[in-house]
Amino acid sequence: MFSIFRDSDQLEAVEQQLVQMLFHCQDTFRLATAAVFGEMDVMEAGKQLEAADQELNKTERAIRRELLVHGTVRGAEVDQGLMLTYMSLAKDIERIGDYCKNIWNLAQMGVNLSGGVDREELTKHCDRVAGLIKTALDAFAEQDAEKVHKLIPGIRNDSQHYDAHVVEFVNSDLPGREAAPRALFYRYIKRISAHLSNVLSSVVMPVDRLDFYKKSKAIESGSD
Repeated sequence: MFSIFRDSDQLEAVEQQLVQMLFHCQDTFRLATAAVFGEMDVMEAGKQLEAADQELNKTERAIRRELLVHGTVRGAEVDQGLMLTYMSLAKDIERIGDYCKNIWNLAQMGVNLSGGVDREELTKHCDRVAGLIKTALDAFAEQDAEKVHKLIPGIRNDSQHYDAHVVEFVNSDLPGREAAPRALFYRYIKRISAHLSNVLSSVVMPVDRLDFYKKSKAIESGSD
C-alpha cells in the first residue's frame, strides 16, 4: 500500500522506523519467553527487555514527530489516510512490546512454564509466535502482498487455537497457580499475533479497511 500512496520518498524514514520497531519486537519476545520458560535469569531478562522496550517507545515518539512535521509542511496536500495508517501501525507495534512485558511479568511473579506436562505444547506456540514476528517483519519490509495473504489466515487459525486453550485453563481443575498463568500466556500471544495481523493488513488493504482483512477487498484485487 505504501508504494501506491506515499508521495515520493518523503516518508520513507517513517517506514524504516516501523520496520525497526518490529525488529525490536523480536528481542522483547525472545527475552520475555526466555524468562518465563526459565531459560534466562528473570531480572537480567527484565533489564534487557526494558532497554528494548524503551527503544520501541522512543521510535514511536520519533514517528509521531516526523508525521507532525510532514503534516505541517505539506498542509492541505498531506495524505491524511496514510498519516493515520502510520500512526495506527506504530501503536500496534508498540502494543506488541507491552504484551511481551506482560509475559515477563509472569516470570517476575514466579511463574515458570517449563515444568508442566504441557511444556511441549507451550514451547511449540512460543516458537510459532517468534517465527511469526520474523516472517511478518520480512513481509512488511518487502511489502510482499502474496506472503501477507498466506500469513493472515494462519494467524486467525492460531487465534482460535489460543482461545481454546484459554477456555481450557479457565475451566481447568488445575491449581490456580498453574492454570491462571497458562491462560494469561495464551491470551498474550493471541494479542501479539493479532497486532501483527493488523500490521500486515496495511500491506494489502485500503485505509478504511485497515485491521479488517478480507482478501476480496484487498488493493491488489482492484476492489475499494
